[in-house]
Amino acid sequence: MPIATVLSRVLAALAGLALLGIGGTYGLSEWKLRRSHDAPLVALRPGIVTDPAAGERLARIVGCWAGCHGPRGEGGSDQVTGMYRITAPTLAPVIQAYGDAELVRLIRYGVKRDGNSALGMPAATFWPLGEQALADIIAHLRAQPMRTAMPRERQITWRGRWSLATGELRVSADQVDRSAPRWGELPRSNAFERGRYLASIVCSECHGRDFEGDRLQGGPSLAAIAAYSIGQFREFMRTGKPIDGREIPAMNWLPEVGFTDAESEDLYVFLRRRHGLGIEPAVGSQSP
Repeated sequence: MPIATVLSRVLAALAGLALLGIGGTYGLSEWKLRRSHDAPLVALRPGIVTDPAAGERLARIVGCWAGCHGPRGEGGSDQVTGMYRITAPTLAPVIQAYGDAELVRLIRYGVKRDGNSALGMPAATFWPLGEQALADIIAHLRAQPMRTAMPRERQITWRGRWSLATGELRVSADQVDRSAPRWGELPRSNAFERGRYLASIVCSECHGRDFEGDRLQGGPSLAAIAAYSIGQFREFMRTGKPIDGREIPAMNWLPEVGFTDAESEDLYVFLRRRHGLGIEPAVGSQSP
């Protein structure tokens, strides 16, 4: 058989394999984006007296406000560089269209009304929220005026589809560990326990659930700021700037929240113990 014929057949076979791989990657990634997820539809515990003002602050802490959805929930965008860019929708129309139990499922499990998963929504970070915190956030969001929904778009790169197909990138529902503790429902009687809860709902989205960093989100390990002095750590929590004065755009939301010194100390205690650094003598667990 002539060499030219052999080469053409080899090239044809390779082209066929490449097309098969492309089609398989696209198909598997699309299935993961469109498949239905089984998640319970359970309302919040009855009898909770909500505090919309507390809900507003919590909305800033977990990123509903001053985050992906814009400064006041008017809508914005979410992206993982090189993988996807999607619209983070205007919140008011979504909130009004969902019942309370549906909102709880969306927030805790990342599962939308149609059973599909959200993409980019940090449901795994919301999972530790206690019932009272979640009820306060929902009450605050429901009190907001109706806004015109901004146009929606979703752009997923080939790298993003490959990452979805291989499991490197996961939709929101697949990121939730349903066996993980819900720290907001467990005791928070000392600085470590309060700091653990804060870290789980504030830091884990970008820095990983183990706080050792998240490669996709680009957040580094928190061991570096855990090594700060308590004064340096408080200043970082006030300004979002590290001790060298650099601007970190991803941390610009910190001043908007206004973490108290007591909250900063609780977080500091947890992070230092989590990273094996011990506790500075000046830091106690006396914060309320």
